[in-house]
Amino acid sequence: MRPVDGKYAFKYDEAEQVYRNVMANEGLLDNPRPPFYDGLKGRTMTHLFEYMADKFGDKDSMGWRDIVKVHKVEKQSANPEEKPKTWMTYELSDYKWMTYRQAKDYADQIGLGLKRLGVDKGDCILIFASTSVSLNPHGLVLNGSLHHMSITIVTAYDSMDEKSIAHILKESAPKAIFADSNTLPVICNLMQKDSHDIKTIIYSGQDSEVKESTTKLENIQNRSFKLVHIDELKVGQDKDKLKASYPDEGDIACIMYTSGSTGQPKGALLTHGNLMASIASAAALVGDQLNEEDIVLSYLPLAHVLEFVISHFCSSMGCRLGFGRARTLMDDAVAPTSGSRQSKGLGDLKALRPTLMAGVPTIWERIRKGIIAEVNKQPLPLRKLFFAALNAKWAIVQATGSENAVTRALDVAAFSKPRELVGGRLRLALTGGAGISDETHRFLSMVMCYVISGYGLTEVCGVAAVTIPSMGHRLRTVGPPAPSLELKLVDVPDTEYTGENGTGEIWLRGPSVMRGYHKLDDETEKVMTSEGWFKTGDIGTMNADGTLSIKDRIKNLVKLSHGEYVALEKCEAIYRDSKDIKSICIVADNGSPALIAVVEPSHQGARNDEILKALKAVAKSGGLSKPETIQGVIVDDSDWTKNGFMTSSGKIKRREVKKAHEKEIEEILSQF
Repeated sequence: MRPVDGKYAFKYDEAEQVYRNVMANEGLLDNPRPPFYDGLKGRTMTHLFEYMADKFGDKDSMGWRDIVKVHKVEKQSANPEEKPKTWMTYELSDYKWMTYRQAKDYADQIGLGLKRLGVDKGDCILIFASTSVSLNPHGLVLNGSLHHMSITIVTAYDSMDEKSIAHILKESAPKAIFADSNTLPVICNLMQKDSHDIKTIIYSGQDSEVKESTTKLENIQNRSFKLVHIDELKVGQDKDKLKASYPDEGDIACIMYTSGSTGQPKGALLTHGNLMASIASAAALVGDQLNEEDIVLSYLPLAHVLEFVISHFCSSMGCRLGFGRARTLMDDAVAPTSGSRQSKGLGDLKALRPTLMAGVPTIWERIRKGIIAEVNKQPLPLRKLFFAALNAKWAIVQATGSENAVTRALDVAAFSKPRELVGGRLRLALTGGAGISDETHRFLSMVMCYVISGYGLTEVCGVAAVTIPSMGHRLRTVGPPAPSLELKLVDVPDTEYTGENGTGEIWLRGPSVMRGYHKLDDETEKVMTSEGWFKTGDIGTMNADGTLSIKDRIKNLVKLSHGEYVALEKCEAIYRDSKDIKSICIVADNGSPALIAVVEPSHQGARNDEILKALKAVAKSGGLSKPETIQGVIVDDSDWTKNGFMTSSGKIKRREVKKAHEKEIEEILSQF
């Protein structure tokens, strides 16, 4: 992608403040096109699945690591009165690979097995499985099989509670459920109360892992469903081929349920045409950066729109897709192989040595802190060299706009060993899902590789705006709007944000915008206009070069008692740079006298005043104003990934955090 007259997007409609990518001058992109997709015969995910199998055949497609053994380790808390905490480490195999042709044959076998069970075109199947289901081919291959049969995929995060899953079952009415050993107990409990007219429950996992749940399911009296292990679907069909059932581009390919950070999950209706338009945008923006030798690390759940689209896009470009686990990306949670005499095993990053990966800010911050921890173990002269090289390289790329021989020399001298922590071969990384702090973005861009910033929502199939390497290393922008969408800035009432001034609520329209929310007409009407605009709820600014910057969510924009507006997520992104915290949720309502923070500390025994002092230092160094500076802290050292404070995609559930600490918050605010 090249700018036109120095701009990556242009104002398509002056009066309405509508912007388009320069590549969409002749119309919005609605389908993957040559040179990347020569031979693609239609605009559906079914056609894309066939295209991949035909074009890449015997090339490795998907790789995974088996769990050899799980080790439990108890660690005593810093507080002797507390019970020891149990930590899990995993002994993992080397990566195993499946070719594109093998994946297609596997999908055919699963599809024929489903047809034998009475699941066919137009039916829905709920995929409710933990991230680990993607560590073997089941997850993505099952998706391909269902696309091939014109069956609608219904997604759900494995972290959802029984109430949310029951809501999804009632609303989407799937004919079958696919679950794994981790989620099968939830399905078991639900089926014992109400079978929801489910005809088949398909599951994966070893017998020792699922025996208790399958026994309970088999003993349900007058049950309406069959219980089938996924391997049973392939029996007796090795030589058969599944005949594709081609959908229309307007047919629903996926009902993708949100993670439910603000109430009951809503199912976004994504058509085949929506998904193909989103993949087309990804190819137009970064397709020239990928090649068939690339290896992509995939570890987010396929219920996450970012993972769903990236997995299909990268596979369609001939890349190898290696599955990992968020917990085993680094070496610290991987046990050594028996007899190896090593103190640790290899994390997924070192074992796979990917060239590309995508992640959410919590993962990138974990990687940055992991690299810094290793640097701090080095002698003082080497530590000084590292940070001097970091600052020098940043100054050079900002002054020249690109990397050069000098920056490459700095890479060799100062960053070779830190890069080995992430496999040593990363060329591109994508951050999305929430705002990343400037410090983390700058650090990883200089030490690790070019970091692409992306902006997307489930309702637009995950790709709304993306930066590209030719723009140089840029902070605080997510690039131009995707060529499958046009963007409109709308005035935010009672604020200074107006579309005419280049800042407002972001509305999106185009072929990758969802059809609506499943069976929620009222909710759809709240976010979709009669002209097809989707109201994102995000506040954005269009920069002079046609790139977009995200300020915050409208719901997270609060007006303090002194009249100042504060963007909570923007502030949180800066505070997350603190080495003293893992997670943070800033609490404030309109009219609040000050900002209060609830934090998950990085070390046991952290005191409120200690964390407050650290966060005030970060506010000062990060250029935050006095109203944006936290004035009170509540430490909550429970694991936020397990206590209900976070969604599976790493987003904070602000409502849940406030509810859990309501009395403490009120007590602190009463002092102002």
